[in-house]
Amino acid sequence: MAALRGPSGWEIGRRARELTPTLPVIYMSGDSAHEWSAHGVPQSIMLQKPFALAQLVTAVTTLLNQASSGVSSLSGTSRA
Repeated sequence: MAALRGPSGWEIGRRARELTPTLPVIYMSGDSAHEWSAHGVPQSIMLQKPFALAQLVTAVTTLLNQASSGVSSLSGTSRA
């Protein structure tokens, strides 16, 4: 498999959060999910491929609910 050029998903997540600190972030990966705890931004969710549509819906709902309720005390990350 050829390597993709440009920033990694981890870098994009960090940069997006620099620009918009409250932006919900969901990472999706088939091979680097084990790196999420070290590289993912706080209050993000990792979906490991393959995943069911219901898992994506749950992840989006979780992050949107956190954002709308102003949850800022959760400093960790979670897996959906």
